[in-house]
Amino acid sequence: MAEADESGGLSIGAEARTVLESLLADRTRGPEAFERELERILAFHDDFADLWDTWRERQETGLRGAIESPRAHSSDTPLPDTAGQIPEGPTSGDGPGERVLNLCLTWPLSRRVVPPETALQTGRPYELRLDIGRLAEESLLAEQTQPFPDGELPHDDDSGNGDWLDIVVLSDDFTVAAERHPYFLPLSGSGWVCPCPAGGEHICDPHHRSEYVRIPLTAPHESGPSRLRVIVTHQGNQLQSASVTAWVASRERPGVPASAIVDFTLTAGFSAVAALPARSVGIRVGHGAKGALIVDVLGTGTPVSTFRLTELLVLDVLNQTRNELDHVHAEPTSNGAARNRLLPGNRKETREAVHDLLRLARHGRRLLNLLAPHAEQRARLARALNAPAEIQICRESSQDIMFPWAFVYDIPLAGDDAPRVCTAGDRVVAADLDARECPDSDNHGYNTLCPFGFWGFRHLIEQPPSLLSGRRLPLHAGRGADAPHMTVARSLTLDEHLSSQHMAALRETFRGEITDCANRVTLQAAFAAGQHDCVYFYCHGRRPDGPHKRATTTMLEIGHDDRIEPSALTDWETGTAGWKHSTPLVFLNGCHTADIDPTTWLGFVDAFSGLYASGTVGTEIAVEQALATEVAEEFWRHFVAGENVGTALHRVRTALLRKGNMLGLAYTAYCSNSLRLRGGYR
Repeated sequence: MAEADESGGLSIGAEARTVLESLLADRTRGPEAFERELERILAFHDDFADLWDTWRERQETGLRGAIESPRAHSSDTPLPDTAGQIPEGPTSGDGPGERVLNLCLTWPLSRRVVPPETALQTGRPYELRLDIGRLAEESLLAEQTQPFPDGELPHDDDSGNGDWLDIVVLSDDFTVAAERHPYFLPLSGSGWVCPCPAGGEHICDPHHRSEYVRIPLTAPHESGPSRLRVIVTHQGNQLQSASVTAWVASRERPGVPASAIVDFTLTAGFSAVAALPARSVGIRVGHGAKGALIVDVLGTGTPVSTFRLTELLVLDVLNQTRNELDHVHAEPTSNGAARNRLLPGNRKETREAVHDLLRLARHGRRLLNLLAPHAEQRARLARALNAPAEIQICRESSQDIMFPWAFVYDIPLAGDDAPRVCTAGDRVVAADLDARECPDSDNHGYNTLCPFGFWGFRHLIEQPPSLLSGRRLPLHAGRGADAPHMTVARSLTLDEHLSSQHMAALRETFRGEITDCANRVTLQAAFAAGQHDCVYFYCHGRRPDGPHKRATTTMLEIGHDDRIEPSALTDWETGTAGWKHSTPLVFLNGCHTADIDPTTWLGFVDAFSGLYASGTVGTEIAVEQALATEVAEEFWRHFVAGENVGTALHRVRTALLRKGNMLGLAYTAYCSNSLRLRGGYR
């Protein structure tokens, strides 16, 4: 300490000297306990922190002194005004729209910011420093950050003065505890960390608060790029996530600059809603090394688990799922055509229905084992998802692969043994269109067949898209007109009688407020007008023709042969300014129109999101026309009556399940489950 006290002509006060001498005299502490206490002293005695850092810089000359950033951007400890440092503790005066997520890597004892161009040392401890407030120059997100979603959050503290958030940091490379870190965001200004119980009343004084969340982590023992995932949540909603990449070497030295990027933003649009609906479980799907998918499952407590899937495995699973659904729906004939296996009214006989249920359940169990191969992982999932839940699945920007979540089956099944069919599940389905739980679930046990073993029947699953800066996740669709208006883009090569009946049913639901588009020109004009609350594609979905055409995307075929690609929709964007105000819900009722994988390229889901659609509903397989019309008519009837997307889609699935038809699981909604039609319901 004497050597440090002579560094740079600086000195420490009597209080800091007393606690340091007490620490040095304490022979009972081990190395880790000593370091923890030293870090605590550094945090609460700014004069010693400044002295300590100056001494360390002298000791480590040539290690980090040559690459040290200017002091004005390298510390978060209070210093004299001449140093230009950012003071510890929350600041005020920031406009709500200016608040952003800031991320920095710091040394743990001095709490100085590690310059971004520094390669971290293998096996060395560091801290990830986070805050939400005004943009910090030293933030790794300084160049590509997005304004943090605020000003519209449901303010949930005792006085309505702010919101409790949770921050989770996960990594496959760094050693970091999978914990939730509470963080309070006031109505304006920077957020803070305090000793008050999360979600409870604030009893802390301002000087008890810290502006920063500091999360200890240890660099990996192997050199190379290493990644962290940062997820900010509010009541189970994944408000924003970011990816941090740092280079690790055998020693700290100039290297590849560290970087960070916001990879998902869910800005909640609450212009007319009192609170953001809570979600039970959040699932984040992001990029991993060598093309892997990283699936993080966040429960209401400690993060549940992280799963790693290869892109090849997921693509194979998607193909298997569609093949299973195709088999349930139709079977090939000797002349190469497909024979519809559904009876009139889209029903199935009881024996066939049980066969379909078993076939899809066995496939769904394979999905679960692929997602969670270890018994402990499956047990964690079971604890988080035992009761009916609302699951929010967020895919990282540019992540073009989606796991078939609705088909996951979590009741254990035997290989070849005939399962016990749960009759209680069938009874509750017949009695309640909103049923999501079997009354006999405690007795399911091993090798039980019940529809509520499928996630798609037991849970409400939402898959909102990542939105660009300034966008809010829509919770309302349409303009709020007394009678909602629909634009229909339809094919003229479908069965004419069924099409005529279908259009008549839609006109009744929408009170005749329908624009019928049977070619590309009229559809583009309708899109440009933007006077619709709902958009409906009742058509074929085609892959590109010809042996030399790589199947990069699905095309929607309307009229006789007008084909529309997702890229065409982006070309029409300049004429669709009205969509910002109408934010219609889009329903794609065709073949392979919402299949999310790399072969779809941009995809209609993302294309319509870019055009300010509030959401997109689509089918994953080729659907026979009679089934497609029933699904659409029932969905639009529920939606126009004021039900939200999650409830409407669940009721469609249950209504089909009553008839022994499992194909309601083939329809997926990419939006908030809480999305509902604005204004005049009937």
